[in-house]
Amino acid sequence: MSATSMMGTAKPLEFQEAIEFSRVSIVQQHELLAVILCSAIEKGQAEVQDFRDFIHTLRKTDRYDHLLVHLFPIIGAYITRFGSTEGMNDLSQARELHQTICKQTDDDVWALIYLRATFRAWWIAEYSGFYMDDFEGIPGVDLDVEDAERTKLFLESAKDGAFDFLLSIAADCKATDWQDPVRSGIRQWLQRKSPALASDPVPFSDFFQHALMLRFEVFIDAFISNLPDVLRKLRTEEDEQRQLSHTHEQDLDLERFLIIIAYSYEGRPGAAMSFWEDPDSNLAGFLSWASKRASTPLVSAFCEMLQSLSDNEQCATAAHNFLLDEGHHASGKMRRSQSLTWSQIFKELWYFIKKIQEKHSPAQLTYRGGKPAAEQAETEPESAMMLECYMRLMAKLAVESETARLKLLTDQDFHLVAGLLELTSSMIPPRLRACAFYVLKALLTRATQEESYLMWKCVDSWVTGAYAVQPNRTAAVAQQQEKAAIMETTLKGLGEGFEEANAFVQFLASLVTPAGDESSTGLREPLYDSLPFPDDLGTTVRMGGVEPYVDFVFRVFAVKSRDIHDLSQLRVLRLSCLEFALTCLATFNEDLIIFGSESSIAIDTAISAKDLSTYIRFHPFARVMEWMFNDKVIDALFQTIHQDATEVGNAAPETPLIQGILRGVEVMLKVLELQATYLNLVRPAITLHPEQRQQPVANTAYASFEDGIMNHLNLVVDLGRYCGIGHPDLTMACLKLLEKISTSSKIISAWNPDTGRHGHRNKAIVALEKNGEAEAISISLISELTATLDFNREADAPNYVIKNHILDFIYECLKAAPDQPTIAHLLLGFSCGINALKVEPGGAFDTQASLFHSLLAIFLEVPALEEGRGVRGWLLNLRYKVLRVFQLLLNSPLSSNMVIEELRSTKFLFHLLLREVQIQPHLAWDGVDAAGPDFLVTTSSRTYVTFLSMRALSFEYIGRELCSVSQQRIPVVKRQIFDALGGHVQGDDNSTMNIPNVFDLYDFLAVDGLWDISNLQFNYFKDLDLTACAEQDPDLGFQYNIRKVREVLALKLNESRVKGTVVPQAELAVVEREEALVIEYILFSNRQKQLSLLRLRVLKAWTSLVLVMLESNDFKGATKTSFLLQALQAILPSLERFSADSPSEAFELARLAKVLLFKLDLSPEPASAVDIGSGNIGNLVSDKLFQLFQICLNGVGKWTDSAELRTIYYSICYRYVTTIFDDGHAALASGRNKAIKVVALYGERLLHVICDDAYGGDTACQTAAVILLSSLVHLDGVDDSDNAHVIDTLNRLNFIGVLVDSLKGILAEWLLILAEGGSEPAEQLTKAKLALLLQLCQAKQGAKFVLQANLFRSLELSGVFAADPELEIDGNNTRALEKHYSLLVRLARIISAAVLARGSHNVLQGRRFLTQHRMLVMHTLKRSVGIGTVGSAHNSNRNGARSGVGGGARGGDPKSQAALQERIEELAEAFMLLITATGFLEFEDDHTPTEKPRPTSILFH
Repeated sequence: MSATSMMGTAKPLEFQEAIEFSRVSIVQQHELLAVILCSAIEKGQAEVQDFRDFIHTLRKTDRYDHLLVHLFPIIGAYITRFGSTEGMNDLSQARELHQTICKQTDDDVWALIYLRATFRAWWIAEYSGFYMDDFEGIPGVDLDVEDAERTKLFLESAKDGAFDFLLSIAADCKATDWQDPVRSGIRQWLQRKSPALASDPVPFSDFFQHALMLRFEVFIDAFISNLPDVLRKLRTEEDEQRQLSHTHEQDLDLERFLIIIAYSYEGRPGAAMSFWEDPDSNLAGFLSWASKRASTPLVSAFCEMLQSLSDNEQCATAAHNFLLDEGHHASGKMRRSQSLTWSQIFKELWYFIKKIQEKHSPAQLTYRGGKPAAEQAETEPESAMMLECYMRLMAKLAVESETARLKLLTDQDFHLVAGLLELTSSMIPPRLRACAFYVLKALLTRATQEESYLMWKCVDSWVTGAYAVQPNRTAAVAQQQEKAAIMETTLKGLGEGFEEANAFVQFLASLVTPAGDESSTGLREPLYDSLPFPDDLGTTVRMGGVEPYVDFVFRVFAVKSRDIHDLSQLRVLRLSCLEFALTCLATFNEDLIIFGSESSIAIDTAISAKDLSTYIRFHPFARVMEWMFNDKVIDALFQTIHQDATEVGNAAPETPLIQGILRGVEVMLKVLELQATYLNLVRPAITLHPEQRQQPVANTAYASFEDGIMNHLNLVVDLGRYCGIGHPDLTMACLKLLEKISTSSKIISAWNPDTGRHGHRNKAIVALEKNGEAEAISISLISELTATLDFNREADAPNYVIKNHILDFIYECLKAAPDQPTIAHLLLGFSCGINALKVEPGGAFDTQASLFHSLLAIFLEVPALEEGRGVRGWLLNLRYKVLRVFQLLLNSPLSSNMVIEELRSTKFLFHLLLREVQIQPHLAWDGVDAAGPDFLVTTSSRTYVTFLSMRALSFEYIGRELCSVSQQRIPVVKRQIFDALGGHVQGDDNSTMNIPNVFDLYDFLAVDGLWDISNLQFNYFKDLDLTACAEQDPDLGFQYNIRKVREVLALKLNESRVKGTVVPQAELAVVEREEALVIEYILFSNRQKQLSLLRLRVLKAWTSLVLVMLESNDFKGATKTSFLLQALQAILPSLERFSADSPSEAFELARLAKVLLFKLDLSPEPASAVDIGSGNIGNLVSDKLFQLFQICLNGVGKWTDSAELRTIYYSICYRYVTTIFDDGHAALASGRNKAIKVVALYGERLLHVICDDAYGGDTACQTAAVILLSSLVHLDGVDDSDNAHVIDTLNRLNFIGVLVDSLKGILAEWLLILAEGGSEPAEQLTKAKLALLLQLCQAKQGAKFVLQANLFRSLELSGVFAADPELEIDGNNTRALEKHYSLLVRLARIISAAVLARGSHNVLQGRRFLTQHRMLVMHTLKRSVGIGTVGSAHNSNRNGARSGVGGGARGGDPKSQAALQERIEELAEAFMLLITATGFLEFEDDHTPTEKPRPTSILFH
């Protein structure tokens, strides 16, 4: 970078980024090399000359930067290796090196004096280990002199800045963005000689810090163990200097050493245990020695060290026990005890509280003031720092150790909470007040609800001035208005600056966190059913609740934070505010509102709050949500999220920068999630009680949170950028928020194109395309998707979770707006227009380098099977989510053509079939056998659910692709697809691979009852109402929300306790087991419903695929027959199983069976006869069709609920019955007797069901039932027997009578059909009924029953033969007239058949009919031979004819006229048949009619 700046030319951003990346990489490589070299030295891979060369390098080092820090682990390793008893233990060699290192000559010149001092001090500390008490001595060497020289050299090194520089190294290595003002102040106080570390954005890695701290640990142990005299001398000199100085000035090397220990052991409790585990060790002795009779600076440093040695519960408890060791206390004025103890800390804290309250001046607590006044003799300059360190120690021990926390809360001699609040009420520095708040916050760690409520009351009293010392106030209690003013002033003062505001906000966040004893244990999750503060909080002073505190936090977040110019402080402060907001949002349980309205639980008594209304109105959630619509808050929130991408990329995950962005995103997610609850339920409840709330939040500029998002388009860009920076938590949160934004209907409508003429492109797409952001984001997503999976951590691996979130985001975004360009389309690689997509030539999609192709790679490369574990759910889940994205793209007209062509070009279909797993009886699912009775309650069942979902998508895609290939006439691909579905795929080397065929993949219908369980009996939860827990999932149907079920169980227990039903301790285990059983049963029920729905979905997809194959295949002859039979054989067992009890599955199978049956070529032509009628195949066809016939009859006989399914059954039975009458195939014809027998076997019940459907109900089902009855009547009468079973049964069921009786209204019904333009269903039903009557009349028994049902009387009452058809129908409507004549033809044929079937029994009725309708008969006979006119020609010369009946073609077009003439001729033939059968003409000639026809006004021409 310096080179480019020296050139004086501006370089492109990409070039600068490349240079910066190279520089950072070099620094990181140098760090790695340092760690590697350190490890090599530790393993004995270095020679003494290497050490000498390294020393020579150190002498030349002239700059304190990262590269120098990298050398310090090497320094420590070399010194340990060659200069200590822990290394080579070669004293002679060590003495030679000692002379070299510690020589006092002019040629020993170092560029950095403090580096030489540090190196010498470290060397002496470890080298002195050779000369401990058990050392035997060296002949001719005065060890005392050498010891004195080493001590002198060490002290000189200390004066030259050895400890100063070591402190710099330790502190700079662990430099953090987190603001720790106290630690920074201590470092600034102690560090005076070393320069600041050269700024570099490259942080030290964790492994380097660990390596360096290990070396520091060795130095610390060596110094304490090997140089005890030096330690004592340092302390003695400091004490003497302090006593002689009026300003208490002194050297601070011992304090520096303690802070070095603090940095070295911080965050390493395992190493810190070396101070606590052995009370006789040198380190433990050092702790005791350092704490005794310590000066104020030393006590401060000691407290810092002690808190760093307390990073877990064990260490913190040990530190607490150390402080319990009481010493002797002097009387009179404050004096230090022999050792630092809790008692001493409390006394000193109380002493300073009183001193401060007496003086009312912060001047007493300056860090480095001038000469103290006489009255300040007891107060040293470092007193404020000491108090800060005391409180930091208290806070740390309270957080880590419950024993210490309880000691601090319950100490009888010193009431810590009251003392701290009194201290904070005084005039003290902000940093000291902040430390007090941190202690109060720490005391709330693991606090009970009672402790939390007491703390709230103390704090609320504090802000109203209860702890302030005001001597001039009267004893009377201040008025309410005065206290409210004090509260406002106090909170306003706390909001100034950083330290106090940040500490108090964090304290408030702890206060609004639910108490530890509220969190449920065992099966019950936290219910969050209570307020985090007492119900009566503040009611004596103001409106109850915590709204003033919420307002304070948001004013700090949105307004006060703008006054902070230090960027690091601003980030920390806003992060604290967001933590508070997120806690308030996350601990509000919206489910309680639902339970209150939809559950039988008495919610007001079941929850811990006073009642539900109080909970809703006073929970801080409501006030936080109100602030979320404030324009300043939203601006500050987006400012927090919008950060420089480079800085974000270089930041560590735990830094305030990353954490602030993460919390901001999480807050937005929570607001979007809970917004509807607030707007629709909570806010209306609050407005009903305006007298119980504070003033509304000002400047609520937005009606919804989405309105604020829509004004910040850059949010989408920022979220997309952050997805690729390598921080898993932030990436996942950003993807979730992108998903929420992309699926919000309000945002979609605002950002998507207008419908008017001046449409615009999606605004989010435009924002992402600016500066190539979309391409960069897409590349980062590709990087995440293509990252190698961790097969050890599996689904818990961060990169796997990120892959899932990316796929979910893309899917939900496409699903929300499938027919409009979205940011998902853009990121996938498409070029987005206003309402269209395209592929840019040479673009990422065109070159197969897009995100879309990364999804494709995941599907093709991720395996689903693992040896020994079977199908792996975590791997299968990725493939499923990819496939459902492809499905959305294929279903959308925007992308369908492009995607299907791209998938075809990659032979995706064949890869899909190659990777398809066939379900085998012992196939494991995540290592669990599916046949186990408890399979559905295991997590492995989710794998099975995912597998079925993916199988359905696979079948749907294959069917779509086969349709597309057939329609586009691509024979080669079509043939390859059929081969693949037949079980053979051709490889790239032309080899054939065998795979499961389409019928092998019909393996997903599990055996019924495999996972059934008996009905469970509950005692305690027998009346449990889970209605409020039910949710409708669009893909998985009706499901119970397990989280809500757990909450209902918890509320049920709470309700019982309130009612006084206390569960005895002996029965508690029983209740818990029953509770676990309820959860397990609900989980089982959910999974069972999921599997049922998915099984049906897969079945639909499979049957659709087979139907597509049936329609698009080129099979001929035996090949076609074989394929149809194979399909029929595959489905018959399942159809038999589902025919009556599972109508949904049965419908899909029956639909396919119907098509297969109708597709079978059963015609009697010779070619087909060879295929069907010959040999085994004919018998097989006959057997399978008869089996199908039986299954359908069984389904009908059991009265299947679905009318649609019964319609298909009727159609199949009809087709079979008509088939067996085909004399061309002996094998099929042999089934007639079996069919007759099976119909008789099912008996009256079967016909009763069919008659019911034929009588009424769905028109399609009614028609099919009538047609089937017609075929059964035909089957019944095949032997022309008088005792036909079907006809007799129909008569017993009175169906024939009802059918004949329906003829009375046939004319009106028919005219209505014609008036509606020829309603095909109704017309077909009428024709079917007439066909059934004709079939009945063609049988002797049937004709008998029909005539006995008064056929002629019904026809007479209908009037259908009484009028001239050309007067009933508009003559201009030739088609309607033709249809009317067709009705007359059918009725005439029925009459003729009935008369003929009965012979001479009904001749008189036939003659009477002809006599009554003589004029119509004569008119028809005339028209049939061309006498007179018909249709439009006839009506054109007539007036008064009816018009407008029927909706068919009008006019006399030749085709319609020909059809009409044909119908007239057919009617004439029917009349002539009846005339002949009855001998009507002969009868007329021989007999004179006894009754002349009545005169009529209707004239026939």
